[in-house]
Amino acid sequence: MGKTRVTGRSVRRRTGSVLGALLLSPVVLAGCGGDDAGEELGGPGVEASVGDMELRNIRLDNPPAGIYQIGTAALLGVAMVNTGDEADELIEVSGPDFTGAVLDENPESSDPAIRIPAEETVFTDGPDGPVLVLVGIDDPTLTSGQSLEVTFTFDRAGEVTVDAPISAPLRLTLDRWLREQVSED
Repeated sequence: MGKTRVTGRSVRRRTGSVLGALLLSPVVLAGCGGDDAGEELGGPGVEASVGDMELRNIRLDNPPAGIYQIGTAALLGVAMVNTGDEADELIEVSGPDFTGAVLDENPESSDPAIRIPAEETVFTDGPDGPVLVLVGIDDPTLTSGQSLEVTFTFDRAGEVTVDAPISAPLRLTLDRWLREQVSED
């Protein structure tokens, strides 16, 4: 019979493997089950797709005072990825708990009209992209950690509805820090 020699290095390797498996198991198990056709968890926001459009990291900014007051506005962050061969356009953003969406914080731009070129990505909250703001929020209980139903309507791809989560303060702080880093380069 052969002897198995256990060294400090092999114990650390096994411990690391076990810890790695334990840390990854919630991620793997989170993808099991459920019937969330078209909507998946993806980082701090949610993801969805319709036609050739993929929407990634959909989320609302953290409310300034911890809660969105009736009639206030919220920055809607989303990465819109056009995987198709033709350009598409976001023509409407709607939902039951807000009155509409404006582009670049201009109250006269009630029709967002954001063009997404073929095989490109447009970010609505990056330093160079359009700024998409939901206006007239009328749910008096929206706080960080909750979500708001938002429907995106595209000219070619169609429409998709998601529950956009409201970011926590740490997420907002990190976003600001990342934007500052990008603008310094």
